[in-house]
Amino acid sequence: MIKYKVLLFLMLLGLSVTAQDMSLNEAITIGMEKNFSIRTAKNTEKEAVINSNYAYAGFLPVIDVTGARNFDVENVEQQFRTGDTNELDGARSNNFNIRGDLTWTLFDGTKMFLDYKSLQIERNQSRFETQAVVENTLGSIIQSYFALVFEQNQYSVLASAVELSEQRLEIARANYEVGKFSKTELLSAKVDLNTDKSNLLNQEEIKQQARVALNLLLGEDPNQELLAIDSMEIDESLQLNMLIDDLSVRNKQLLALMQQENILQLQNKTVMTEVLPQIDFNLGYGYTNFNSQAGFLLQNQSIGVNYGLSLSWRIFDRLDRFRRNQTTQIAIDNNSIAISELENQLMGDLSSAYVRYRNKLDLIDLEKDNLEVAKENASIAIERYRVGRSNAIELREFQLNAIEAESRLLNAIFLAKQAEINLLAISGNLLNKDTPN
Repeated sequence: MIKYKVLLFLMLLGLSVTAQDMSLNEAITIGMEKNFSIRTAKNTEKEAVINSNYAYAGFLPVIDVTGARNFDVENVEQQFRTGDTNELDGARSNNFNIRGDLTWTLFDGTKMFLDYKSLQIERNQSRFETQAVVENTLGSIIQSYFALVFEQNQYSVLASAVELSEQRLEIARANYEVGKFSKTELLSAKVDLNTDKSNLLNQEEIKQQARVALNLLLGEDPNQELLAIDSMEIDESLQLNMLIDDLSVRNKQLLALMQQENILQLQNKTVMTEVLPQIDFNLGYGYTNFNSQAGFLLQNQSIGVNYGLSLSWRIFDRLDRFRRNQTTQIAIDNNSIAISELENQLMGDLSSAYVRYRNKLDLIDLEKDNLEVAKENASIAIERYRVGRSNAIELREFQLNAIEAESRLLNAIFLAKQAEINLLAISGNLLNKDTPN
C-alpha cells in the first residue's frame, strides 16, 4: 500500500463557519442513506419485490360479488287462455338478487408457473439494477470525496508557498533596511507574495466547488462546510486477469442484462403454453327474491349453489402465437448481442483503466524522488537568500519547482486513486470493498 499523507490546512478567509470533519466511511454512509438516485432505485426494487408474490402469477382464484334491487311500476293488461282478463294500473313489482362467483384456474398450460418464475427473475433483475445505481453513485461519491481531498492538499501546498513568500519578504525588508538589498528586491518579493495569495484565493474557490459537488452527491445542504480528513491510499495489489474474471460474475449491469435474457426465454415458453386448453373451476352462490302485484306468481324466491368445470381452447388464433414466438426470439437474439457488446466494452474500459493505474503507480515513485530534490533545493535556496548568496530570481525558481513537484505528486496520487476506483467499479468489486458494514 502506498500511503501519502499531506497536512490538510484550511483557511476560512474570515468566515466564522466551522467545518465538519468527515471520513470516507461517513460520506459513504450518508450517501447510501440520502442520495436521491439511490433512494429512487431502492423504491423501484421494492415494487419488484411486491410484484414477485405468487398470488400475482394466477395461482389464486378470483371472487366476484354482485347484487341488485329493482323496482317496477306498470299498467298491466293480461288475457289468459281461459278467457279471463286481468287489468291493473300501477302494478308494483320488485326484484332483489345477490350472487357470489368464484373462478379458479386449475390448468393453463403451466403458464402460471412460468409467470411466477418470471416475476422472481424480474425481482433479481431489479436488485441488480439497484446495485448498479448504488455502485455507480458510490463510485461518484468516492471520486468526489478524494477530489475534495486533492483540492484541500493543493490548497495546503499553495498556503505553504504563501508562507515561504512571506518569509522571503521579511528577509528582503530586513536586508533593504540595512542597505544590503535594493528596493527592487523588496518590490519583487511583494509581487511574488501577491501572486501566491492570488493563487491561494483561486484554489479556495476550486476547493469550495469540490465541497459543493460532494454535498450534492450526499443529498446534503450544498452550503454545508465539511473537511475531508482521509488520506488517499492506493491499493497496489490489483491484477488485470483477476479483474477480468470478476467482470462476468460481479458487474451489475451485465448481470441485469443476463436476467433479461432469462425473462425473454420464459416469455417465449409462455407463448407456447397457449396451444393447450385452459380448465377453470367455477363455484357460485345466489339468492333471488321477486314480488309482483300482477301475474301468476306473487312471489318467487330462490337460493342455491352452482358449481362445475369449464374448458376453453383456442385452436387457431390467426397465427398470432407464431408471430409472438418469432418476435420474442428476435428479442432474445438482440439481448445476447447487447450482452456481448457490453462485456466487450467493459473489458476495453477495464484494460484502459488498468494501464492508467499501473502508469500512475510508477509516476508516483518518480514524483516522490522529484519532490525530495525540489524541497531540498528550495530549503538551500532560502538559506542562501537569507545570507545574500542568492538572488530573488533563483529563489523564486526553486520555490516554483518545489510547488510544481508537490502538485505533480498530488495529481499522480489522485489519478491513481481514480483509476483504482474505476477498476473496482467496472469489475463489480466496488460495492463489496468500500461499503461500510
